[in-house]
Amino acid sequence: MTVDVIWQIAGIGILVAVIYSVLKQAGRDDMAWLVALGGVTVALWVVIRLINQLFLTVRTMFQL
Repeated sequence: MTVDVIWQIAGIGILVAVIYSVLKQAGRDDMAWLVALGGVTVALWVVIRLINQLFLTVRTMFQL
């Protein structure tokens, strides 16, 4: 795992936090919630790709 993935997830988190705060201040709580949900979904997608890559590496290593 490289540091790039950590920076990518951190960047997603910071971006979502800023957009969430702006929308919350503007009184758009429903849109802010959707932005937070979308950010979590994107971050989970990145993590799922990494887990898939880990399983593929383990399968290759043990020739399963």
